[in-house]
Amino acid sequence: MIPVAVKPSITITLDRTIDETMIVAVLHGLEEEGIPYQLDTDKVEDIVASAYMASTQSPLSVGLAVFRDELVIHYKNLPSHSPLFYIRRLGALPEEEKRKLGCNAARLVKGIPFA
Repeated sequence: MIPVAVKPSITITLDRTIDETMIVAVLHGLEEEGIPYQLDTDKVEDIVASAYMASTQSPLSVGLAVFRDELVIHYKNLPSHSPLFYIRRLGALPEEEKRKLGCNAARLVKGIPFA
């Protein structure tokens, strides 16, 4: 059997209660930078732990988690309790700021300065 290649992507864990439309601008930021992503729906109890777990599962070492009105961006090489970004009022952010969060997650993968 020929092994199936897994496309490198950022892993995003959404709590089961989250509507994907809440993070559309974040996803646009990832797409703008040309970095693919994979959405996983799961029960999120600890958003920081979920984001860290997503980063360890991502071939690109970057993971995001979304729960309630919060978004966390984590990098596999950081301590598990110390995410790169922790946004507590995601819904209150302008769409442009949400897009920048996606761009910055992608730029972490690319190793270039944040927007």
